[in-house]
Amino acid sequence: MKYVVFVISSLIGFVIGHYLLEGAAAAYASILISYHLFLVYLIVSAEHEKGLSMPIGMAIPTHAAFLALLIGMAYTRTHVPFFGLIRLLIPALAPFETKWLFSGRTKTQTGKALVPDVIPEATLDDHEAFREHLAQQNRPFRKPGRSLNEEFELWLADRARKRAQASTAAAVPGVSSGRGAAPLESQPRGSA
Repeated sequence: MKYVVFVISSLIGFVIGHYLLEGAAAAYASILISYHLFLVYLIVSAEHEKGLSMPIGMAIPTHAAFLALLIGMAYTRTHVPFFGLIRLLIPALAPFETKWLFSGRTKTQTGKALVPDVIPEATLDDHEAFREHLAQQNRPFRKPGRSLNEEFELWLADRARKRAQASTAAAVPGVSSGRGAAPLESQPRGSA
């Protein structure tokens, strides 16, 4: 569906630029209209929460920089032969801006989904072990964009989970619930 809307928005921009306007205004309007039509479609039909991924004071100049790039491409058509055909492909820049400026927060927050609701209290031993963990080459909780604090919380939760599993595994073979057979030493020798 995305490709169909891409072609339709490019054709709408081409028709406006070729049949309705003349001169430089035709080229600028063609590019800007087709680009914004496709951009609006991508924002509205996005699979993530709609919203700005940066403060509005930064998003406006960044979008203006995208528009300056588009207008620069329209201007170069007068100097480069056949560059007018490239204006049909200009809306292909819209997905980049959509992901960069208008992504908001993703529905599945990978870092926060791993952190449990209750983070265990860290001890001095935990901090020392985490310092040793930081010296390792391959750290399983290190991801781009994740802070050291988030990595510590994930590491600490994983360590607490592993400790709980080890304590239950150690306790299971030696636990007698009072039901079932008694241990071999306490059974009478004459019984089978």
